[in-house]
Amino acid sequence: MAPTITLNRLQSGIGVLTIEAACSPAVGDLRIGAAYELADGHSSLVSRVGGIATAPRNSRRPVIAARAERYERLVVDLRQSRQLARLVVYGFSESGGRLDWGGTLVIGTAGGARVELPLDRPPSGGVTVLLSIYNIRGEFAVRAEMENFAGSIRNAVQAYGFDRISWLDDRTPVA
Repeated sequence: MAPTITLNRLQSGIGVLTIEAACSPAVGDLRIGAAYELADGHSSLVSRVGGIATAPRNSRRPVIAARAERYERLVVDLRQSRQLARLVVYGFSESGGRLDWGGTLVIGTAGGARVELPLDRPPSGGVTVLLSIYNIRGEFAVRAEMENFAGSIRNAVQAYGFDRISWLDDRTPVA
């Protein structure tokens, strides 16, 4: 069974939750994104690649935002935590090449709590689902997944039950 932690109501509802892929350039062109489902049933992706940097798309007050500062990063606005039912974070090569995994996925809360998930895996192509987050009665359960899929982003997120997303191609959801 994959390691799981539960954030208490305070950690799940104040400030932001950051998910950052702290990796050296030797890993390759690692990008991260997330498939998400909101409490109203809306599902889609958020990732800087493909121009879908906020969830919901083009929202003035996004629940999730994709950014790149020093590293690839996802930011979840916890003031809106009741709107988020679940999400899965995935990693992939922007060019479609092989990734020589290494580094750490760092999950941080507003209160300074920090969880580190080592990204020490065998080299691979495709898409790797790194972690999942579920909203269980107002508390976020965070689970390390580390499951590789030889196929596309579409295949990986569908394996996690995101079957309501309509697709333009294997990487791009319909807006």
